[in-house]
Amino acid sequence: MTSSTRESGSRSRTRKAILDAAVTVLAQRSTASMAEIADAAEVGRSTLHRYFPERSELMTAIFRMTVERLGTALAEAKLAEGTAAEALRRAVHAYFELTPALIQVCSEGQQRSEDGWLNAAFERADKPVVGLIARAQAEGYLDRSISPEWIYKVLWWNVFAGIEATGEGLMGKHQAAESVIRLLERGLLAQAGS
Repeated sequence: MTSSTRESGSRSRTRKAILDAAVTVLAQRSTASMAEIADAAEVGRSTLHRYFPERSELMTAIFRMTVERLGTALAEAKLAEGTAAEALRRAVHAYFELTPALIQVCSEGQQRSEDGWLNAAFERADKPVVGLIARAQAEGYLDRSISPEWIYKVLWWNVFAGIEATGEGLMGKHQAAESVIRLLERGLLAQAGS
């Protein structure tokens, strides 16, 4: 292993440590300072600023990391396999594996609506879920009289409420995911004869 490879690996680990610490700190207090983030990452402020000179650059890196992780989580959930009902359960559980980062993306991303790339990247990563909703309607699992776009919004509103509840300590991730699934099934399932 060359010294540049070691340095590159070390840089990558430091960057990941900073991002993970930032996500944790910012999920608890969105106004946390860069100094607090550096302390949580166990790096000096100068090191943090070498990686992310401005807070906006740190936030952009968090958004990009979250979108990437979302895409990976949904790919690992294998949404094209099994019934739509099974796949929907896996999709909801995949969202909850990203809890702190998703809180940050959803809240900060809303405030940074001028960042069109974030919405576009998020939509690309989440495209398999949109397809899953259409499949669930075609299979007769979800109500066909409700637009898929509305079902998608309802799914996300419920996921976000569940994520918020886990952040507030009201329930664990698994319980929140199951609550979201139960709400969706009770409100959006296709009725017999419809």
